[in-house]
Amino acid sequence: MKKVAIITTGHPSTDERIYFKIANSLVKLGYDVSIICSTEKIISSHSEIKIYGFDQSKFKKFSYRRIQSVLEILRIVEPEIIHACEPMAVWIGFFYKVFYPTGRKVKIIYDVTEWYPENIVLYSKGIKKYSEKIVGHIFNFFATNFSNVLIIGEKYKEKRYKLFSPLKKRFIVGYFPILEHYKSLPIKPIQNEIIFGYAGVISISRGLKIFLEVLSKLKSFKPELEVKFILCGRFENENEKNLLEEFRLNGVEIKFNDWTDYLSFQKYLEPVHICLDIRPSNGIYERSLPIKLFDYMALGKCIVSSDYLPIRETMEIAKCGVLVDPQNINQITKEVLKLIENPEMIIEFGLNARKAAESYFNWEKCETELLRAYYS
Repeated sequence: MKKVAIITTGHPSTDERIYFKIANSLVKLGYDVSIICSTEKIISSHSEIKIYGFDQSKFKKFSYRRIQSVLEILRIVEPEIIHACEPMAVWIGFFYKVFYPTGRKVKIIYDVTEWYPENIVLYSKGIKKYSEKIVGHIFNFFATNFSNVLIIGEKYKEKRYKLFSPLKKRFIVGYFPILEHYKSLPIKPIQNEIIFGYAGVISISRGLKIFLEVLSKLKSFKPELEVKFILCGRFENENEKNLLEEFRLNGVEIKFNDWTDYLSFQKYLEPVHICLDIRPSNGIYERSLPIKLFDYMALGKCIVSSDYLPIRETMEIAKCGVLVDPQNINQITKEVLKLIENPEMIIEFGLNARKAAESYFNWEKCETELLRAYYS
């Protein structure tokens, strides 16, 4: 039984992809799995998965103490495979291979799910932003070449890594849902009521203000319509929580459910008719697939989403909703009104969504690729 250490320097130990998908799949496939995280102090074991963690907030960023803490756990686990979830995790895995040889060959798998370094420098400005970006690309280039195998979350992120290391083996292992955890439930709206839903990180940068403007305009167009909005997740900025009151002042009934685990959030969205994922452009969203898009499909929901290439190509396959210009509030409102006035479209899109999840966008498909990457 080969030992695997999944290292994350930025995610919680029970992260959806890390714990519920990758770790559980590897246990099922016969691996001895440990998760090492630096976001919480923990020593635990669940479903044959061992979890080790420490609180990195006590240390400076990129400090020796932070790196050494992970290395100490790796010396306890003695993995044959290191599954690194961030560039820093790859570097730490490489240090372990070089400075703490065990006599056994250690394989490093780099799991790419973010646009790095763009996601790190997103809010930086001026010369600092460009210098951080250059350093980030160099850091990521070495991480790519320190690894033995690349797992990439979507094809849209693959091009950069072809340039960084053209001969490196690459496998696309997506963000798709585990269907057994989702109750497929496309619901036809009742007269004079429509329920919208959103799950994930909540922020203006992820569309919160767009939701507010669209639902408020919808309410002003159809004052007799009961407009409800179910939010499930956590606020990126607690100050933006004040916007919830603006929804209420504009006649939208809002229900907020705090962040919960992967197995629980779906139940909050069961009453929803239309799921929203309308993100303004920021240089990253235009080139990425939102994970929750596939969760909405698994739930059998009609989706209204930003018209960006990766989303468009996915929605063309799934035929599960409508695409909109996130800058055009009038257009979004008209498209939503069209759905409300034709409720059979909401049901049809919902049924198509679940069918697409069952046929193409499910974790079982990803698990096959994950196995190929581990056996390569």
